[in-house]
Amino acid sequence: MDNFYKNKVDFKVKSEGRIEGVVIVPFVQKEDILKTAAVGLIEKKSRDFLKTLIKKIPKLDFNLIDLGTDSILLIKIDKETNWRIVQTLIRQALRFLKENNREKISFCLADWKIQSFEPKSIAELIVSNSILADFDFSRYYKTEPKDGWTKIKSVSLFVRPKDLASVRAGIKSGILIGQETNRARFLSNLPGGDLKPSDLVAIAQSVSREVGLKIKVLNAKNLEKIKAGGLLGVGRGSKDKPYLIIIEPREKQKRAGEFHFIGKGITFDTGGLHIKVGENMKEMQMDMSGAASVLAASALIAQLKIPINFVTLIPTAENMISGESYRPGDILKSLSGQSIEVGSPDAEGRIVLADAITYGKKFYQPNLIVELSTLTGASMIALGTKTAALFTSNNKIEPLLRRIGESSGDYVWPLPMGDEYAAEIKAPFADVLNIGKTRYGGATAGAMFLWHFAQPTDFVHLDIAPRMTADESDQLNQGSVGFGVRYLKELAEAAEEFKDVVGKK
Repeated sequence: MDNFYKNKVDFKVKSEGRIEGVVIVPFVQKEDILKTAAVGLIEKKSRDFLKTLIKKIPKLDFNLIDLGTDSILLIKIDKETNWRIVQTLIRQALRFLKENNREKISFCLADWKIQSFEPKSIAELIVSNSILADFDFSRYYKTEPKDGWTKIKSVSLFVRPKDLASVRAGIKSGILIGQETNRARFLSNLPGGDLKPSDLVAIAQSVSREVGLKIKVLNAKNLEKIKAGGLLGVGRGSKDKPYLIIIEPREKQKRAGEFHFIGKGITFDTGGLHIKVGENMKEMQMDMSGAASVLAASALIAQLKIPINFVTLIPTAENMISGESYRPGDILKSLSGQSIEVGSPDAEGRIVLADAITYGKKFYQPNLIVELSTLTGASMIALGTKTAALFTSNNKIEPLLRRIGESSGDYVWPLPMGDEYAAEIKAPFADVLNIGKTRYGGATAGAMFLWHFAQPTDFVHLDIAPRMTADESDQLNQGSVGFGVRYLKELAEAAEEFKDVVGKK
């Protein structure tokens, strides 16, 4: 795997000295601008010029102003600005400055007093979002544009002397968060022809070696031996056979509890014999976005040395068409021993995930299973493209799961999953049907199918189809969002908070 996703920005921390490049100045009211720490660092003649200028500009909200030797970007923020808005504003600012060929940027952390302001956390936020804003998927271009690719060369953070150490720590963790999120974006963006199941295996092995994780890979023969008929059935039509990837730390942590992170790894989804048409197949190399995110999140947790016992499971296959493809009406024998009636070969993700969930339960002891997948278009119809769908078998952990979404920037919104929906996946000729019986509530039908195999272990399903690709409001370049990397990192940090509620309905 190349280092295309790696950070290329030079982050600096300073307690004194000159502003470098454009300084970003957040303000609530116009009269606050001249009182900001950033404006206090520019030259006096620039401040005097700015004082005159802001009186003449009728509307100040997002303005780039050159003041001779100094340049500032004014950003108007609401008094009640939260982390969600700040992250978008940082990315918007960085992308705007890139488009205007500004390569050096400065922040004064004293101006970013957002909610429970801590220098380390705001530094981490600025750094990680700067890296996200700088990423583009230009790997396949033969030549650069005539003027080259505009890149952010440096970001300087000006802080009080007493905050130097904590801000340096925030920069270090922010770089890792940004890099690993971009790793997931990079992998998800790769064309299906360049990332087949065997390629994903090789990448997972490389990442595991890089960050010191233990990895085990089950190939088709291994899967046949343990009778993982769901994963084998979905992958049957492809020349590149399926695998199950299992990743875990080399040493057990003393903390109680074990978390399973499971990501759907369908490296290309044609829809099988229920073939997708036209535009519906165009971005289906991204159907392994869940796998990319749990792999990158595992690497991030390892590098940040978050003390948590986790097992990451990635079932990977291609849902292709051939004379060997599984058919509508086929009945597959899953690893659990339960039979799955195939209502649609285009609902393949949940079938491979069922075997991964079962493998985790059979060979490990999960207290909580957290699964990410681009599972249903129905979740997008329900929620649009701003948030992922959250399903959980334990309502007591829902508030914590939503809080993690808010603080991480990977937003989630709850949809229902309960016994009253069980009849939707009852099969005529098998233990379970892989689609709902009607066209309604498709996202819940998918969640119920997965819960059928996860129970009685506490279970969280994140349907990330709404967040598979960036929309305009994300202030990111087109392609994958890398949803779930930051979410799982913060969930890992909050592991102790789950202890008192997991296993209690």
